[in-house]
Amino acid sequence: MKISEVSKQTGLSIPTIRYYTDQNMIPSVTRDLDNQRVFDDEAVVWLEGIKVLRELGVPLSEIKEYITLSQKSGPIALRKRHTLLIKQQALAKVNFAQSAKILTKLNKKIKLEEDIMNGKKRDSLSAARRFSL
Repeated sequence: MKISEVSKQTGLSIPTIRYYTDQNMIPSVTRDLDNQRVFDDEAVVWLEGIKVLRELGVPLSEIKEYITLSQKSGPIALRKRHTLLIKQQALAKVNFAQSAKILTKLNKKIKLEEDIMNGKKRDSLSAARRFSL
């Protein structure tokens, strides 16, 4: 596949894909006779994995380490991969809890404004309190 096809398939920009390949983060990428990147289905899998980890906020250094460990088998590599995933799981739980708190505040604020729009409550808040969540 060409990089433009991979970009459409993964939703990643072409410069981002180039960056990841230049950082040797896509082990299955090869080059053709014109030195153009050639992507296979495995490359798409690598990129989708990187995308998810980046969305979780995982630093590139840890993603690179996880990629390296994913290419190894055996109990040591397995334990290291597991440890990295547990760390990311803990961070995701914290992010989830923070998002849940924000969602609760948003829901209360939306309910208040709906009550004001429907005449159930007066809009007696100061501008700063209207703004705040």
